[in-house]
Amino acid sequence: MGPVLLRRGGCLLLWMALLLGCWAELGSSLEFPGAEGQWTRFPKWNACCESEMSFNMKTHSSSGLVLYFDDEGFCDFLELILTQGGRLQLSFSIFCAEPAILLSDMAVNDNLWHTVVIRRNFKNTTLLIDQSEAKWVEVKSKRRDMTVFSGLFLGGLPPELRSPTLKVTLSSVKDREPFKGWITDVRVNYTQSSPVESQEVRLDDEQSHLCARDVCLNGGVCSVLNNQAVCDCSHTGFLGKDCSEGKNLFCHFPVSLPVNERGGQEMETAWLFLHRSESCSCAFP
Repeated sequence: MGPVLLRRGGCLLLWMALLLGCWAELGSSLEFPGAEGQWTRFPKWNACCESEMSFNMKTHSSSGLVLYFDDEGFCDFLELILTQGGRLQLSFSIFCAEPAILLSDMAVNDNLWHTVVIRRNFKNTTLLIDQSEAKWVEVKSKRRDMTVFSGLFLGGLPPELRSPTLKVTLSSVKDREPFKGWITDVRVNYTQSSPVESQEVRLDDEQSHLCARDVCLNGGVCSVLNNQAVCDCSHTGFLGKDCSEGKNLFCHFPVSLPVNERGGQEMETAWLFLHRSESCSCAFP
């Protein structure tokens, strides 16, 4: 009886490990549709002293709430938003000090994958993007340790945090529009983190794999249809399956033809065929 139970217990443990592994894999790929009321909560990130978290993001939006956590209505918070044409803005406060704010130089709303790292070091917080841009800012606080009580929210806030009954430390976060795009591979101190609960957010591993190769060029938006990556090129000025083909432009202008039957010149209208590749040809109607 003992060996049978041991075998059954081993199978149960193996099944649970596989289930958690699949959940972690799915949890690392989140699709945010930008819907009102969407949110995802991860376990609390104890960002008090020396710690960091990272994730990959992909978006075409120029504004939206990416990340937020706080001490549940007292003094301390950290917020990351998209603003000013798709740039990342990080703000935080400790012990009710004037919030410290930094704004990235580069925009990340080009519908390409970007790696974002937030590194906490007591009064200092550093924002790194793609290992090519690093900015830090220091809060002028009498206390150097950040207090964190809430979970780590990505993409939006739960409705109860927007109600007057529950307090958030940064009141303006309630008015932020939700994030629209994809977030993958959320890690805290280099360890992958999985969402605890979410609303209106799709755990989309298929979307991540099929669209992670940047199959859509020139800012095209990738989505999955019938298990295939499909590019929306409507806002790019380009055509083709992967938005790589130039859009044809037509214009007309008067030209002088050399000789007519009477030995003179006539003005005719020609059509200029101009391609994005900068090659052109003329055709007469």
